[in-house]
Amino acid sequence: MLKIEGLNQYYGSSHVLRQVRLQVADGGCTVLLGRNGVGKTTLLRCLMGLLPIRSGQVTLGGQEVASWTPEARAQAGMGYVPQGREVFPELTVRENLLVGEITAERRRRPGRPGDGAGQDRRPRHTYEDVVNLFPVLKSMGRRLAGNLSGGQQQQLAIARALLTQPRLLILDEPTEGIQPSIVQEIQAVIASLKGQLSILLVEQYVDFAESVADRFTVLVRGQVVASGEGRDMAATDIRSLISV
Repeated sequence: MLKIEGLNQYYGSSHVLRQVRLQVADGGCTVLLGRNGVGKTTLLRCLMGLLPIRSGQVTLGGQEVASWTPEARAQAGMGYVPQGREVFPELTVRENLLVGEITAERRRRPGRPGDGAGQDRRPRHTYEDVVNLFPVLKSMGRRLAGNLSGGQQQQLAIARALLTQPRLLILDEPTEGIQPSIVQEIQAVIASLKGQLSILLVEQYVDFAESVADRFTVLVRGQVVASGEGRDMAATDIRSLISV
């Protein structure tokens, strides 16, 4: 579903991403791990077109997307939940979810990037689906998103992304600052989504990552230093690679 080859990015003269290679299988979950500041969020911003890459290739479902706008990538099926969640604080929970539904409607218009490619055969998430995945949202439809707790905002952000009907769901540290009970709920949701869509998960919590990963990739100073099957994470001693 997603393939990155030889991706390079700079901030000024600083080479922050170096020949990064990464793949996410169709229906699989790849976890990207690394210390703070190694380039994980920068990589995701490059994938979404928020930062132009200096060189390399990014393909989604076999289509080269490196030159596409962020809007075109979203319409082609890339759903993004950024670090910090970035819900619309002055909109209600229901209105935030409506944004996801509107995005999906725009994707269905003829001639949009990524039309075809088997998208219509994928399960579609409805409002009822996402509030069943995250039941707390059902009772908070009229509450302003800015008044939710951090964990509730994270659930809202994931639900909103699912309503865009993504082929690829990109999550940037969804467990950061979240209470353990909600972490368990998010873990269960990610596990339930595998096979329905592809997932790229940036994470530092190794136990969480191991529980959902089909594949893993580790970044150190902007370079891939380890990758493999999720079942091999423990043997790879991930903790020593990402510990401060």
